[in-house]
Amino acid sequence: MFNALTDVVVGLFEFIVDVVLFRRQRCKRGHSERAFSEDAGEIARFDIVTLTSIGLASVALMIFLSFVVGVSMGWSVGVGVGVGVVWGVWRYMQMVEGR
Repeated sequence: MFNALTDVVVGLFEFIVDVVLFRRQRCKRGHSERAFSEDAGEIARFDIVTLTSIGLASVALMIFLSFVVGVSMGWSVGVGVGVGVVWGVWRYMQMVEGR
């Protein structure tokens, strides 16, 4: 029970820190101030929708490379993780720029 409560508190703290850092990045890039709730909604959508779809696409790429193309498991995992990281950073930078 204590572990679940700790996970909830840490998750909430992490989300708040993500929103604050996102707001600071946008401010340093010269974007106008928005409401905290708008930025929280953007971060929540990014965490839930964007990262989930990137993760599923990366897993599909790993499975395709491993079972269809015949690439070794290590290389397929490496390529899948690499593509997911690059795609995630690219989407985050688009979100910071306001696109």
